[in-house]
Amino acid sequence: MAIATEIQSLNDIQYKSKIKVLLLVLMVFFLFVFSFLNFYPIGDKIKSVIKTSFNGKGCNPDFDEIQMEWFLPKIIVTNLSIPASCLERAGEPLRFSYLTLNYNIINFMPFGLPFRIDTSFGGQAISLYYVLGFNSQMIRLKDQTLNLAKIQPLLGERFKIAGNVTMDLNVSMSKNIMNHLDLKAQSKDLQIPPQNIEGFTTPSLKLNEFYLEAASDTHPRIKIEKLIMGDTDSPLRANFKGKIDLQEGNTSMSPLDLSGEIAFSENFRQALPLIDMMFQSFNQKDGFYQVRLGGTLGSPKPIAP
Repeated sequence: MAIATEIQSLNDIQYKSKIKVLLLVLMVFFLFVFSFLNFYPIGDKIKSVIKTSFNGKGCNPDFDEIQMEWFLPKIIVTNLSIPASCLERAGEPLRFSYLTLNYNIINFMPFGLPFRIDTSFGGQAISLYYVLGFNSQMIRLKDQTLNLAKIQPLLGERFKIAGNVTMDLNVSMSKNIMNHLDLKAQSKDLQIPPQNIEGFTTPSLKLNEFYLEAASDTHPRIKIEKLIMGDTDSPLRANFKGKIDLQEGNTSMSPLDLSGEIAFSENFRQALPLIDMMFQSFNQKDGFYQVRLGGTLGSPKPIAP
């Protein structure tokens, strides 16, 4: 029996009548949706729905317009403004010059609709992947280099930080509760500007080297596998590991339980004689104080191990 090897032209394929009807219906439906979204004022309608949904809740996002693009399907939101109250804090609204929502193929881990989100905040371009599943969400930030000074309003004004950090983040949430986290962050020029912590003004700290590796599979426990700060030219060097129990809605109150070691440069100790008083009861090993950090994320307290 001969086997046909010639590939037919699509125009030569004889479809069954039911398939022809189905293709025609799908084509008409696609053209209808395309025309509808291009001529219907979808941006005004969405803005009206948002204002109605968030009315009286202290969190009312706003934007100039929404545009649809069909070559590489995407939604573009211009001049997005999110009130600080949406993040449960006071201050100026967070303003994004644009936000592009690009649709990707269906994701299976978790199963859901995947998007790539591109935006700009304070001149810092940000790109991340977002998957919306059934009662679950996933956010993926892959090897993104961020200028911390530019995105400071996103981090909050309580703790100031500067420098460039490269982040690799994978976080999953279910019903707004984090159930998985993998985080790596690295910097070569990290700086902590002077700031007031509980009435005490800290000096400027040029740490330079910074590396953080953290993971979580059990809410609210976050395991700090590595936390390394400073180099030989820094005012301090530290190496810690341990755990943080994340407090939803008030991260600064998250209890700490870290253990490790810390050393201070001679210039830093002379500038702050209080350092010697604080650590005089701690054991030293090769010039490093052996320390356990307790307290909270917003107010860590050194404790003798």
